[in-house]
Amino acid sequence: MVRIPEDILNLPRSGIRELMGMALSLPGAIRLEMGEPHFPTPQPILERLRDFFFQGEIRYTPTVGIPSLRAKIAEKLRKDKGWEVTPDEVIVLPGSLFGTVTVFRTILGPQDEVLVPDPGFTNHLFQVGLCGGRAVHYHLRPENNYLPDFAEIERCITPKTRAILVNSPSNPLGVVFPREVLETLARLAEKYDLLVISDEAYEKYIYQGEHLGLFRFVAPERLVSIFSFSKTYALTGWRVGYMVAPKDLVPHLAKVAEYLIACTSHLSQKAAEIALDLPEEEVQTMVEYYRGNVRVASDLLRDGGFRFFEPQGGYYIWVDVREFGMTSLDFCKAFLREKSVALAPGDTFGESGEGFVRISICRKREDVEEGIRRLVAFRRERQ
Repeated sequence: MVRIPEDILNLPRSGIRELMGMALSLPGAIRLEMGEPHFPTPQPILERLRDFFFQGEIRYTPTVGIPSLRAKIAEKLRKDKGWEVTPDEVIVLPGSLFGTVTVFRTILGPQDEVLVPDPGFTNHLFQVGLCGGRAVHYHLRPENNYLPDFAEIERCITPKTRAILVNSPSNPLGVVFPREVLETLARLAEKYDLLVISDEAYEKYIYQGEHLGLFRFVAPERLVSIFSFSKTYALTGWRVGYMVAPKDLVPHLAKVAEYLIACTSHLSQKAAEIALDLPEEEVQTMVEYYRGNVRVASDLLRDGGFRFFEPQGGYYIWVDVREFGMTSLDFCKAFLREKSVALAPGDTFGESGEGFVRISICRKREDVEEGIRRLVAFRRERQ
């Protein structure tokens, strides 16, 4: 019999995937557990890919990405953000998740530490351990409007701390970090010589305030920013993203990626290249639709007596269900069984998420509206 290491035996399943599996067995269930946009791949991408596809020249590519895509990404960042990036600082990835795991595997020695947000994206919490490091949680609490407590963060830093992970807009919370938080974060990284890893997957989805890239505050030699085509352009199944990293780190990241995946799918890279040519209105159409979903969902939750954090950005609403006296997972299972609506249990995002659920608003409006109406009915039936 194959001997499975203890750390893998103890690795929990994602609560999101558990609820997804349950929902798939229920015909007609409303799916509000996954962060997958309901919009299909934009038609112009499919049309322009047709010729490339039938030419049959879909090949291995450089590990860091095809040169034309890297150049186009650098130009897009310069034009959209005023960020002067060279193509040599860009690495194309098979999805942004591969970016974080590549960075962790590159920078971490045994038991080196990474500060990760709690609540935070499930995969990040466990990727660190899978790369031989140790995830140290910094808490984002409702009493502090889900902003970092930097005094607490400083107490978490040890000689083994190598990096801090930041996600704004946040999955699962929907909080967008303001300028003063980013400035303080930059000073902290400088003081303790930390690498800042910025997950920018939801950068375009801003409903309140503005998104300020960390490149404006953090020195370039200590910043890795990771971006997703999945969320921005509804390319989830294509598995393509990219990161911008310090020039001296890029060769080491590329070495790790070379042995793990060789390269990102050539076809997916061409789809990403075409996506960058789409007019900004294509993206804004999705942003405005989901802004409308946030408004509808927030009104229904408020009228239904729920406590929740109205998202400033991203794909999710974070709802307090502690009044039900159940664990987050038990609540989600009971709600799915009784009302055929799948939500994500809060504890899958870290210990601070216990007693909360995450509702995805990146679905058809009628599904979001009906799902929350059923949630309100579920609460009313228990009063």
